[in-house]
Amino acid sequence: MNATSDWAVITGAGSGMGAALAVELAGRGVDLALIGRRRSALEHTRAALPGTVTSLVIPADIARSKDRRSVVERIDEWVAAEAGRLRYLVHNAGVGEPASGIECMHPDDLETALAVNVTAPLALTQGLLPLLRAALPSRVLMVGAGVADHAQPGTGSYGISKKALTRLFEQMQVDFAHSATREPDIALFQPGLVDTPGIRMHLEAARRCGLPHVDYLDQALSAGRCRSPRAVGRAMAEALTDTSSEEFAGATLRP
Repeated sequence: MNATSDWAVITGAGSGMGAALAVELAGRGVDLALIGRRRSALEHTRAALPGTVTSLVIPADIARSKDRRSVVERIDEWVAAEAGRLRYLVHNAGVGEPASGIECMHPDDLETALAVNVTAPLALTQGLLPLLRAALPSRVLMVGAGVADHAQPGTGSYGISKKALTRLFEQMQVDFAHSATREPDIALFQPGLVDTPGIRMHLEAARRCGLPHVDYLDQALSAGRCRSPRAVGRAMAEALTDTSSEEFAGATLRP
């Protein structure tokens, strides 16, 4: 192993865009820490990686502060043991259940969505910042959602939390720019509609709630208008590894 191997941390790495990004980065020789709730899904992602890279599987519920601390500790130990550099941190995990109306949006679901989609990106960035600073030039990529800027019936907890993530991105951007020390570059990635297990689960839940965007999603999926996870994963990997600092830092990126 190279003495200065580059590492990436990806949340939500068990399926969809996170798994596709892992494969793309591994193809570029980047070692990986894969984070998600289900070990079996993470192992499935790991099995798709080339044998030339090192990977670490960390099952964790990043909605919980205890699990977030454990993730940071594991990555600290592993990167040090592998004599690597944490070059990339990708906040890809996202949750939020549809509801038939505001009276049906459960506060516990909103609390969980905020924990996963907003608090976890903040806490993991804070916890891993020493490693990211040591690996400069390093990058943090947050994955947003179009619904954050276009409220639709029944999409409250997911849309609200993704809107808050956008605000967190803006705050980090400003604070990093005014830091007395050099900080990682940070960008927001807007993937658009992607044909993932997550969007199909959302579609079925929205159908049960009788939400109006069901027809739009049905048509988009059946007509092939949704991007594939592979295409989006490739675009994310290119943004992380191939763009200049001027193109990446503070940008809102799209496939």
